[in-house]
Amino acid sequence: MKNIAFCSLLAASLAATSLPSPAAPATGEPIPIAGTFDLSGAAADVGKDVLDGVEYAVESVNKNGGVLGRPLALTYQDNGTNPQRAVNQATALIQGGAKFMLSPQSSASAIAVSKAVSGKLKMPTCANSANSDDITIKEYQPYIFQIGANSYMEMRALAKRLAAQPHKRYAVITADYAGGRSGAIRFKEFIKELNPQTEIVVEEYPKFGASDYTATINKVIAAKPDYVFTMLFGADLLAFSKQATAVGFFKQIDNKFIALYDGNTLKALGEFAAVGTDGWQRAPANYMAAGTANARSYVAQYKAKTGKYPSDWSTLAHDCVVTWARAANAAKSVEPDAVMAAIEATEFDSPRGLFRIGKFDHQAEVPVYFGKVTQSKEFGQAVLDISSIVPGKDVRPSESAVKAMRAAN
Repeated sequence: MKNIAFCSLLAASLAATSLPSPAAPATGEPIPIAGTFDLSGAAADVGKDVLDGVEYAVESVNKNGGVLGRPLALTYQDNGTNPQRAVNQATALIQGGAKFMLSPQSSASAIAVSKAVSGKLKMPTCANSANSDDITIKEYQPYIFQIGANSYMEMRALAKRLAAQPHKRYAVITADYAGGRSGAIRFKEFIKELNPQTEIVVEEYPKFGASDYTATINKVIAAKPDYVFTMLFGADLLAFSKQATAVGFFKQIDNKFIALYDGNTLKALGEFAAVGTDGWQRAPANYMAAGTANARSYVAQYKAKTGKYPSDWSTLAHDCVVTWARAANAAKSVEPDAVMAAIEATEFDSPRGLFRIGKFDHQAEVPVYFGKVTQSKEFGQAVLDISSIVPGKDVRPSESAVKAMRAAN
C-alpha cells in the first residue's frame, strides 16, 4: 500500500482545478481518499494514467483550499485488473477511513466494487474510465457516480453517426470483458434500430489483454465488411493496430474503421497510427488545448507539472476528484449522504465544460467527441482531429427508459 499526503504547492490556477474561488493552501488533518487501480494486468496502461490524473487533482485541490479547509491524502493499491482483488482492496481501504473511493478501471472490477463495497458500505465512489452502462443502469446503487459518457451514450452517438452513411455490412471487434460486451450489444441494437438494412457479418471477441490478433484480422478481412467497429482500447488497440498495419488491414478496408482512440494510445502507436480512420474520445487534450480558458489552463498546467499532455483517462480521474471535492465543500460535509445530495444538486465545471449528474442514475451528462486520426506537428504525435461533438443530453437515456431497463433486469 502506498500513502501519499499532498501538501506541496502546484503552480496551477483556479481555472485548472475547476474550484469555485481562490483559497489559501489546505492545512490541518488530511481527509483520506482511496483508490483501487489497475496498475498491472490487462488494463495497466489505463490505470497508470488514472493514477497520474488523481495525483494531479489532489495537489490542485489542496493548493486551492482543500476540502473544508483540509488537505486530501490519497491511499491506493494495485488490483492487477482482478475484480475479486479490487473488492477486497476497496473494503480494506474504506475500513481504513477513506471518505471517497475511485473505482477500478476495468468495467468488471468497477461493477464488482460498486455492488459489493460502495453500495453496501455507503461509500461515494466515482467510476472514471470504466464505462459499462450497467454501472448506472442495471446495477445502479445510490453511492456510485459515473464521470464519463457510458456505453449507452457512446454507442447511441456512434450509431447515429454511422446510420446516416451508406454502410450496410458491419464487423464488430471487442475484447471479451464487461464494458466491451456492453458496448457491442448497444452498438448492434442502435445501428439496427436507426438503419434496419444493416447486418453484422462477423463478430470477434478476443481475450482482454490478448497479444495475437491474427485470427481476428483474417476473419474480418474474409467477411468483407463495409465498415469495422471496435471497442478495443489502450494496450489491446495498440497491439491490434500494429499487427493490422503490418498486414495492410487498414488499406484493405479503405480505412473504414472506428475505435476509441485515447491520446496516450495514439502517442504509443507512433508510425502505426492508422491515419484517416475514424475515432471517438472522451477528453481529447488537443481539442481542450484550443478550447475554453478553463480547458486551456488545465492542459497547460498539467503538461507543465507532468511533462506530458493529459490522457483521456487522466482527465476523467481528475474530474472525479474535483467533482467530489466541490460537492463536499458545497455540502459542508464529507458524510456520504450529504455529499451525494450535493452531487445531484450541483453543476460542475471541468476541462470538458459544464455538466450535471443525473439524480436518477448518477450519470454525468457529458459529450462524445468524434474525428479522424491525423499526425500533428504541434503535438508531435497522432491525434484525433475533432470534427463533431455530440452533447450528452442528445444520447443519454431518459429516466423512463432507465427505469424500464432496470425493471427488465
